[in-house]
Amino acid sequence: MKEEVQQLIDVQELDQKILEARGKKTELLSRKEKLLAQTEKLENVVAAMQEQINEVQQDVSSLNQDLAKEQDSVTKAEDRLPEVKTQKEYLAILKEVDAAKKNTKDTEEALKLKQQVLDELEADQNDKKTELNEFKSTNKGELRDIDTLVAELEEVEAAEKPKRDKLIRQVSEALRNHYELVLSRLNSIALVEAQNYTCCGCHMRLPPQFFNNMLKSKNISTCPQCNRLLYIAED
Repeated sequence: MKEEVQQLIDVQELDQKILEARGKKTELLSRKEKLLAQTEKLENVVAAMQEQINEVQQDVSSLNQDLAKEQDSVTKAEDRLPEVKTQKEYLAILKEVDAAKKNTKDTEEALKLKQQVLDELEADQNDKKTELNEFKSTNKGELRDIDTLVAELEEVEAAEKPKRDKLIRQVSEALRNHYELVLSRLNSIALVEAQNYTCCGCHMRLPPQFFNNMLKSKNISTCPQCNRLLYIAED
């Protein structure tokens, strides 16, 4: 039994290295995911701003076309004035010129406002692009370090797992299955020492008769509270 306890202790040491590596890897990948999500969020904001800019640019282009047409209408109407022969025609053309000039002025005002909107959007987008670029630049090194550390942790697990698998096969099937079950449930220490009537895993008091039986038999037992495997350390 002493040999089997030592085998489980050795297995557990390897398991703790593997669990620690997995835990650190999970934390690192979570941090990486958070950084990438923040980057994507900023990129989406920039992209949404670009869609708005594209729409406003189309409006500006359309207004410029309208303005050109209206200015052309004013010019053509004014060019016809010298050719007018009657007062009635003259007044009609003047009315047409006034209407065209009014449309031109209205379009110029609309164009001016739309251009202001465009300028503000482009300025806001430039600010957001700067924020995005700075964020990427600031976190580029951290992301690279995360990838390096994750690779190192994966190497640790790859190196320790074959040793662990070889050792665990030397433990009896019943004990091995119990150990594996507790390890998977707790994702932590599965084998602990029993000392002074106490489980060193959950720190709960063990029944006196239970502990005394362990002292006599030196067998591996199960904590009635946390279900961890218990052993008595040899002096």
